[in-house]
Amino acid sequence: MTPSRHLVEVCGYIKKQETLATIDNHILPQSWVLESLHPFPGYHGQNLPDESNPRSLFLMVHNGYTFEEVARIARAIHKSFPHSFNASEGTIYFKPYTYPCIRLKYLSSFEYISQLQKFFEQHGVKFMKKREMEKEGLIQINKNFLVEEEQESGIYRDMNNRVKCYVEIPEKVEWKDFKRYTHNIKNNLVDNNFDAALGVFYRKKGIVDVVRIYEQDRSLEKLEILKQRYEEEIRKSYK
Repeated sequence: MTPSRHLVEVCGYIKKQETLATIDNHILPQSWVLESLHPFPGYHGQNLPDESNPRSLFLMVHNGYTFEEVARIARAIHKSFPHSFNASEGTIYFKPYTYPCIRLKYLSSFEYISQLQKFFEQHGVKFMKKREMEKEGLIQINKNFLVEEEQESGIYRDMNNRVKCYVEIPEKVEWKDFKRYTHNIKNNLVDNNFDAALGVFYRKKGIVDVVRIYEQDRSLEKLEILKQRYEEEIRKSYK
């Protein structure tokens, strides 16, 4: 029997490591804006199913803004800014520092970046000046999710992105351990073309730790296998 499903709208975050590059054009003078070069580094294909241009952008800001503050500022900007975008609050860790940022998605052209920055400035946002950095950063983005839950299976399908799913894991894991688990799983799977990131859902029933899976095969069987493999890796770490 097919498990019953229901939609869940929930807050949480995604943590992932990406290769980032500094943008020099179409930005406000002296500001620091980054672009994700490979949003899903574990997935290998000719074309990413949902790749847009520009990809994810990161406005680096002086002071950290809360999830609520960014949401309220973005809602106000949407009333006047004529182009679509999505803004989320987050941080990027470049050794040895963590920097606050506002992540932008779905902006249709690089040419709109400076215009959008001006709107953020009008709402009190102060941007950081450009600086040297490592190529890879550990990113945490706090955001809303709309998912369809396979009831009692611990598997969720992203309703805003057809190639993203989430599988529950039994506990929080550290990033270095998660990288090792993912490496081990990929080395022991024939069908290992997927990207994985850590995540958290804040649900009424309590906090739920998840792994975000990015790949075109959204079959329940494949997701159940990945869920089982992550659980096995976590259990092995206690032996």
